[in-house]
Amino acid sequence: MTPSPNRLVIASRGSRLALTQTSWVASALEAAHGGLRTEVLVVKTTGDVDQRPFAEIGGKGIFTSEVERSVAEGAADIAVHSAKDLTAVVSPECAIVAVPRREAPGDVVVGGAGDSGEERLATLPKGAVVGTSSIRRRSLLAEFRPDLEVVELRGNIDTRLRKVADGKVDAAILAAAGLDRLGAEVSCGPLSPDNWVPAPGQGALAIQARSDRPDIAVLLEPLHDPESAACLAAERSFAARLEGSCNVPLGCLAQMRHGDLVLTGYLGLPDGGRSMRDRISGPLADAEAMGRELAEAILAGGGDEIMEELTWDSTEHA
Repeated sequence: MTPSPNRLVIASRGSRLALTQTSWVASALEAAHGGLRTEVLVVKTTGDVDQRPFAEIGGKGIFTSEVERSVAEGAADIAVHSAKDLTAVVSPECAIVAVPRREAPGDVVVGGAGDSGEERLATLPKGAVVGTSSIRRRSLLAEFRPDLEVVELRGNIDTRLRKVADGKVDAAILAAAGLDRLGAEVSCGPLSPDNWVPAPGQGALAIQARSDRPDIAVLLEPLHDPESAACLAAERSFAARLEGSCNVPLGCLAQMRHGDLVLTGYLGLPDGGRSMRDRISGPLADAEAMGRELAEAILAGGGDEIMEELTWDSTEHA
C-alpha cells in the first residue's frame, strides 16, 4: 500500500480496549496533522477466536500476529498493539516506530478487601478462587498464597470484572493500564511492581509500520516518547534473552529513578516453588544492553535451572 498523505489506515484488534487505544492514537495523529484522516481496520486474531487457555494455544503473538501481518502485507499503514502482547522478535517487514508515553505498568487486584493488592490477596480465605489468564501472575500468586485456587480467566475486561461481581471468582488480577484506559469504575488495590514484577511492556503501546516506510515514522513522531521507548526496549531485550512466551513466567520493569534506569527482572516456575529476582541500574542510553545483562545475571544466579525445568515440563506435556 502506498498511503495517501491525507489518509492513514490503522490496524487493530476488535476488543473494546484495543479499539479505545487505537481511537486515542487516531485522534492524536489527526490533532497533530491537520487534514489527516484515519480509518480503523479491525483484524480478528487467533487469541480472539481460540478460547482455549493461553498455554494450550502456545506462544506469544496470539493477539498481534494477524494485526502485524496486515501492515506487512500492505492492508494497513500502521498497527497499534498493547506492547506486552508482541513477540520478542517482530516481523522483519515491520518495526516499532513509536511508543507513546507509558501508563501505569503494574497489576491490580479486583475483589477482596484492603487498600493494596497484597492486602486484598492476604485477607482472602484459604481456598478462595482467583482468576487470571497470565502464567506470570499465576506463578507470583502461588508464591504469595499457595493455598488459593487459581483459575483461567479469559474474555475482555468487562467480562472479567463481571465474573468478580457475580461471585464466580473471589478476586481477579488485571493490568492497571487497561482499567485506566477504559475508565472502569471499580474498587481495586495496586500490587507493588518491585515484587509483583509486571510483564515486559505492560502499560505501554507499541505502534508498528513497515520497515521501509520512514515517512510513516516521521508522521508518528508527535506521539513518540523516547523514555518510554527506551524502557520498552530494555524489557523486550530481557524477554528475548529468556525466550519469553506465554509459557514462561517472567516479568521485567524498567523505571527512571534519580536519573538512572532501574531494571527489575523476575523468572519463576508456574507452581511458585522457585523464582529468581534481580535488579541493575545504569544510563538510559544503555537500556537494551541492560535488558540482556539482567537476563544473563538471572540465568547465572540459578535461572538456567528454572529454564531447564520449564523446557522439560513443556516437553513432557507436549
